[in-house]
Amino acid sequence: MAPVTTTTCVTKPASSSFLFRACVPVVLLLLFATRGAVAEIKDKDPFVRAEGTSFVLGKEPYYANAFNAYQLTEGAGDWGRVGKLAAKDILKQARESGLNVLRTFGFAGRLERNALMTGPGEYNEKMLEALDFVLDEASKNDIRVVLVLENYWDTAMDPSNPTHANGIHKYLNWVKSSPRNATLTPDDFFADADCKRMYKDHVKFLLNRKNTVNGRVYKNDPAILSYDIMNEPRCEECGKVLQSWIDEMAAHVRGIDGNHMITVGEDGFYSSEFSDEDHLRMNPGEWANTQGQDFVANHAGKDISYAAIHIWPDDWNHREVRFQHDWILQHVSDAENKLKKPFVIEEFGKTRDAGESYDRRNRFLETAFLDAENNVLKGGAVSGTGWWNWYGRGDGRGDGYAIYSGDKSTFDVINKFSKRLRRAVAGKDKKAVAFTSEEFNDLYGMLSSEGSVETIGGSSGEPGFSDGQAKKSKFNEPHGLALTADGKHLFVADKENHCIRLVNTETGRTSTVAGKAGEPGLINGSVKEALFNQPVAVAAPGSGKFLLVADAGNNVVRKVDLETGIVSTFLEKETPFGWIGNPQGISCDDACEKVILVDSGNSRVLDISGGEVKIVAGPEDKGWEKKGFQDGPASNASFSFPLNSAMSSDGRVAFIASNDNTAIRKVSLVSGEVSTLAGDGKDGKRDSGNIFNEPARFRWPMGVALTPDRKYLLVADQYNHRIRVVDTETGDVRTVAGWVQGFQDGALIAKDTKDLKSFTAAMFNTPRGVAVRSGGDSLDIYVADSANHAIRKVHVKLGEKIQESPKNACKRYPNGCIDDGKIVVRSTGA
Repeated sequence: MAPVTTTTCVTKPASSSFLFRACVPVVLLLLFATRGAVAEIKDKDPFVRAEGTSFVLGKEPYYANAFNAYQLTEGAGDWGRVGKLAAKDILKQARESGLNVLRTFGFAGRLERNALMTGPGEYNEKMLEALDFVLDEASKNDIRVVLVLENYWDTAMDPSNPTHANGIHKYLNWVKSSPRNATLTPDDFFADADCKRMYKDHVKFLLNRKNTVNGRVYKNDPAILSYDIMNEPRCEECGKVLQSWIDEMAAHVRGIDGNHMITVGEDGFYSSEFSDEDHLRMNPGEWANTQGQDFVANHAGKDISYAAIHIWPDDWNHREVRFQHDWILQHVSDAENKLKKPFVIEEFGKTRDAGESYDRRNRFLETAFLDAENNVLKGGAVSGTGWWNWYGRGDGRGDGYAIYSGDKSTFDVINKFSKRLRRAVAGKDKKAVAFTSEEFNDLYGMLSSEGSVETIGGSSGEPGFSDGQAKKSKFNEPHGLALTADGKHLFVADKENHCIRLVNTETGRTSTVAGKAGEPGLINGSVKEALFNQPVAVAAPGSGKFLLVADAGNNVVRKVDLETGIVSTFLEKETPFGWIGNPQGISCDDACEKVILVDSGNSRVLDISGGEVKIVAGPEDKGWEKKGFQDGPASNASFSFPLNSAMSSDGRVAFIASNDNTAIRKVSLVSGEVSTLAGDGKDGKRDSGNIFNEPARFRWPMGVALTPDRKYLLVADQYNHRIRVVDTETGDVRTVAGWVQGFQDGALIAKDTKDLKSFTAAMFNTPRGVAVRSGGDSLDIYVADSANHAIRKVHVKLGEKIQESPKNACKRYPNGCIDDGKIVVRSTGA
């Protein structure tokens, strides 16, 4: 077994097999026939064809349940007998697992010695015979092959010859040998006449090749399922050029081979040259708008048999399961309604680090299979799934995408869905029914409550400083929030403006209470002259007479008297237990007689009532060295960079968002006992009661706020870009709003996934502060949407009354029901 090295491809990590190096994604489609499989594919067997939005074999429906193993030809040719035995072993295992389509490259050449093409029209017969061998072995195992005709990516890695290239780069190298072509780029490949001629010559040669093992000509071999004309073609800001090339080459392939299906082999991006804004928003980022691909336009041609996409969330800005789900649904909708062709999820994979649990990868695969199964049960266009990438009985030296035969739990998932999908296609699973939209919402961590999200401050989404109405006001990374008793006014710790702001929640009008924009400092006195340094959290008593501010950049706590307009220091940074370190949270009871401070840098919680300091939980000194995740008595309990807190109105209980613990902790302010309410120290986004029976998880939670009845805790789950709600009795977690990173108002969730034109689910970008007002059958949740530099309002309807009405709140705290004129502010806005 030879040593393996890896090669990095521009947009995705390298993939190396147990026998050979390679780095480009290749997908295998597994196809399920609904009648008994023959022992092997014979010369006169029918070809799989596309009819409407389905695949058929003869007269029976056919499903592509696929796996990728792009490296088989290179291994079979470059490693002699050992490589051939390895290829045979993978194909035999595939058949035993119920897989019936392999997607692999119709070329090799990572190294010069194993290049399939050695020059224009020149071939390495050893490697051609290796491809013959792979096709014949697949046929013997009743496995059809998706043959990728060429690759966009250059995966060559040959220290002995730095000029060696593969993919389209080899054509460019050959063409650039002429001085007139010396400056050609990969984008030029799709328009250059010589490159197009060489590609066409290669296709003609390959499709007319006679297999040296079984005597079949490739274009007449029923063991070939289809051709990808290129793996992931891209042409930056030249989508029309790429479209012309796709049409021309698909017609060329069809002119040679009328038996086999053809698809493009692309990622499935939408192009700004072809698609509307609704489709562009589905891309993994703005960068994808200019890659030249357009899923609908590229697959619309008469010579393209079916549509296919690739999914690489780890490489596309770390999008995960929810992005994958919506990416699939968007393309299924387009395949069914615009293209009216079969649809295949041709490549999807998930990285796994050495030593990491298989759970995340397995759940990623499982949810893609669930989407496919659900569509099949509804009679939709999904006709295949292809996971990435099988390396056989490898020694573990492949990259994070490698799936080995010994990965039992992963193959348990693959085998389970192989059986389920086969039964779904055959219509034999009488108990199986398609998931409802509500079940899908629960699966992906969404709470299907009625409600909406709107922006009430900083609507431009750009950082800045401006008072006034919502459309004019600007913030710069708003963090902590505090509501007045009647919920009509919201105090905002505007961190990077170094100010305390006030938002009228009914009109959206913003004013500045204290601090000067762009002027950090530590100056007390009049609100007109006072300076703050990165204020991150605010707390207010029900009376509305003053504010307490965690002034993080100064490592102190400030007090703003709203009646006199005077700012003072409530707590200095030097305490009997050492300096306060970067305090990120502050909360108090109704009267603000009981006050706790989250001393984040020291990983502890302090009682600072009356300006006196006591340790509630965490170490007395050197907290940065003693952080941890330990429940129990205050003397033993530990936190890891806690960020914010919420206290019950009676001052008996506090809830802490413990950032590095990725958990919500509960602290009894009477006994000092610390417990974990939700989260288990691992980052994630699932809600409670998910179908995988996994614990609810967060991704660095920050802002927290209690409903007055203490039944629910709202959480700003910053790196999940979601607002979560936790039942304070049971610890059950649900998602209220948000799904992927973005800035969009609208519904709490996408209610009707069939109508993607009205897809208006709200998005957040790193929410860090939250405040809540409730009354009757609804909640109003205010969110400091920090990276969007905005203040958002989430209105959600509930099934039961959970809090007193605002009218009753005003009776309890008449001074807390205020208007702008009753508060001394530095400016009232334009």
